Amino acid sequence: MTTQPRAADQPHWRVYPVGLAGNVVNAAINALAPFLLGIGAAFVLLLAVAMVGEEALAYEPAVSGALDQLARAAMVPVLVLALGAGVLTTVLLALREVITSKAVARASGEGALRTAVPHPSQVDLVTAQPPFFAFLVMAVLVAGIGLLMSVIAAFTVNGHELPILWGFLVATGVGGVFVLVALAGRSAHHRRRLTIAAHWTPADEQAAWRRAAPARSTADDETALPPDLRRRQRRATWFEYVGIVCFALGFSLMQLWLFVTHPFRSMTDAGPRVGYGDGVEVVLVAGVWVFAALMVAAVALLVVGFFADSDVQRREQEILRAALDDPAATRPPRVLLRKYANHQPVIFVQALALLAALGAVLGWGVYSLGTGRMEDVATLYGEADETFGGFVPQALVTLAISAALVLVAVVWDVAASARGYELRSRVVERWPIKPAPRMVGEDGKKRPDPASVGPSLTPKPERQTARR
Repeated sequence: MTTQPRAADQPHWRVYPVGLAGNVVNAAINALAPFLLGIGAAFVLLLAVAMVGEEALAYEPAVSGALDQLARAAMVPVLVLALGAGVLTTVLLALREVITSKAVARASGEGALRTAVPHPSQVDLVTAQPPFFAFLVMAVLVAGIGLLMSVIAAFTVNGHELPILWGFLVATGVGGVFVLVALAGRSAHHRRRLTIAAHWTPADEQAAWRRAAPARSTADDETALPPDLRRRQRRATWFEYVGIVCFALGFSLMQLWLFVTHPFRSMTDAGPRVGYGDGVEVVLVAGVWVFAALMVAAVALLVVGFFADSDVQRREQEILRAALDDPAATRPPRVLLRKYANHQPVIFVQALALLAALGAVLGWGVYSLGTGRMEDVATLYGEADETFGGFVPQALVTLAISAALVLVAVVWDVAASARGYELRSRVVERWPIKPAPRMVGEDGKKRPDPASVGPSLTPKPERQTARR
């Protein structure tokens, strides 16, 4: 009687733990993505507020002026938060590559089984070419724009505006340091890749790839999902699609409204507002309210869609855990296996991050107006403190809650990472499935990315230059 080989002796993929630092970085990335989406949603709402304030409430000058001030002042946090979150995201993406490659290199140095090959999602981060690309692009842009603005400011600012020049110089220096860090980190990243490739050879990788099932889903995979899960997926999809339709209709209506009311506008100037007869003006005012309603509905459906997706995620995990706990269970649908072979964020906390962005933008705008900080920017904000001064405590509370929601989103995701890692590891080990092939290269010269189709840890030898 022959004995079955142990599972650890068979070629398989393994997701190597990235430690607390890696979990924090992943959680921060998971929170920043919906936070940026929330900033975009806030921008959409501010457009609706501005148009309502300008047109629909023209007969109430005080209310119209207050809404116009709020819409304009809140654009400052929209720009600042979007820029800051974007820069932070590139930094975190670079850190994720470094932390993952260090974790896998450490595992190889500690004598990890050669049959336990790193999962393609981790190999993808180890073999990224070029590494830290988004971070390097961001650093070059910050340094370049900072230098350009420094030169301009050096010839235009007066003595009272010197802090502006120093700010641009600091931005240039920070961008330059980031460029040097990105370039210096590439050699260390490449050395770690060589260390990993020396432990897991192309033959080891190929053996693990052969054991995995194809990535392509079939119609049977979709219909194999339980009816209740499909119903929840349809509900979440409905919220998302209707939200997209509301946004598309509202944006189209806004463009039509601007075409009628501001026919002489340019790329940089809205131009004069053209007046029409009473009947046409009534239609135009009604159009503003319809636009505002569609924008509010789009944002509300986006938030509800996040919570509906959270319900879908919870049910998907229940299905997979039940199958994993049953030794005789059949292979779950590939659509679930492919999804949970990769790191999955906690969607519920992503919804919290989205709400935090909305609160941060509006809270910042109200606070800056209520404290009179915007009066030095433009005369438009004169006496804004009298209108919004009474709402400063509420604005501070809103800002504090928004910051707390972001912190909760990160901590919650970190706390859930251990359970998510356990589910992902069990899925990858028991039912490995190939990732979807990813094409790279220029048009006409595209080829499959090695990290998505097969062995890629060992660097390919550089091609010899073509003969003349």
